[in-house]
Amino acid sequence: MSLFKARDWWSAALGEGEEFDQGCLCVGDVDNSGTGHDKIVVGSYMGMLRIFSPNANKLSDGGTADAQLLEVQLQNAIIQVEVGKFVSCSDLLHLAVLHPRKLSVYSVTGTSGNVEHGDQYQLKLMYEHNLQRTACNMTYGTFGGVTGHHSLCIQSMDGMLMFFEQDSYSFGRFLPGFLLPGPLAYNPRTDSFLTVSSARQLEGYKYETLAIATDAESRQDSDLLPKTGGKRLTPDWTFVLGEQALDISVPSFSHSSSSVMVLGERNLFCLRDNGQIRFMKKLEFNPSCFLPYISVKDGTTNLLLGNHNNMLLVYQDVTLKWAAQLPFVPVAVRVANLPELKGVVVSLSSDGHFLCSYMGTDPSFFSTPKVDAREADYEQIDAEMKKLQKFIREATRTQDILPKSDAVDDLSVKATVSSCLDTPSVNTQAQMFFMN
Repeated sequence: MSLFKARDWWSAALGEGEEFDQGCLCVGDVDNSGTGHDKIVVGSYMGMLRIFSPNANKLSDGGTADAQLLEVQLQNAIIQVEVGKFVSCSDLLHLAVLHPRKLSVYSVTGTSGNVEHGDQYQLKLMYEHNLQRTACNMTYGTFGGVTGHHSLCIQSMDGMLMFFEQDSYSFGRFLPGFLLPGPLAYNPRTDSFLTVSSARQLEGYKYETLAIATDAESRQDSDLLPKTGGKRLTPDWTFVLGEQALDISVPSFSHSSSSVMVLGERNLFCLRDNGQIRFMKKLEFNPSCFLPYISVKDGTTNLLLGNHNNMLLVYQDVTLKWAAQLPFVPVAVRVANLPELKGVVVSLSSDGHFLCSYMGTDPSFFSTPKVDAREADYEQIDAEMKKLQKFIREATRTQDILPKSDAVDDLSVKATVSSCLDTPSVNTQAQMFFMN
């Protein structure tokens, strides 16, 4: 067993024939239990929504059945799940589920059971928005500096950013020069949105810039705005990556107050809020997902990075601190605080392998068994010693290297003559020929 391996604390196989991606996993206290313990929410492209709460007491008895709080089959595929304050006049956390043509916000509630079946959890629909365009991904935050609740921003497949403030639709803006959708993130420090365009450059748009831009009903109308006197939407700053990005993350902890992390296909970028690069790390493998998390050292950023070699790497800025082996290629990784274990690394594969693990090494509890103690038999040892000394004396008497032998030479030649010989030849013509 390898020493550098992600230690399996809890694992499960989520269905058969289902597909998952980086947006299908999130963690948070979605049922508002108030204990500070996170729940793990997993959605699949087959429309299956599951909520888990792994516990060390449930590992051996009930397995996956006891740890699973809820399983609901939704009508549409699940692209992304997020936990936040998405309901107005409520400080409770709710679950936002993004479908290709719909955005749904649910409340998860649990009631204590009166029998041995345990608590019962229910999923209640708070509100939903039918989308006019096919969605790709979404992000949430306190848009415009509003505190107390979260707003949602959805990026469509044709390059439109759609903004929702709780149960109402705010506005939509088309990104300039759009070809294919890229990752989307919100930076609360600068109140701006970050995405990667088809020109392989990171672009930053402030919420104020998006709000005051002239509205357009289609991409063609957005391109014709300068001719009609409107204001074309342009990014506040850009940074050329030179490659397509897999994901964007904005760390919110104080140790990295001005960092924007971008995971490329071959490089890892760290930039400031204004688009200036802090450092870049060239990767020697194909990454699959990443997650910045808080560091114990001031001025540094810790990073979990998964790759296609089934490895989970821990970086502190550009320095590799730890490497652990995973049983699959992770497409999404999160850090959760679960009962009896904080800082659990939650990873998910594209085919539904779900793993809660921890870093480090387990001590070996194997000890060498004691040999049966017995008293020495001195008479037997003395007899064995005399026998060995006799063999030694007999061997020292013989000085020749090869043993003596009275036999004849090793090589003997023996010739035999047959008693029956051939008769003389009677071919007179052959004899005359040789005589001539």
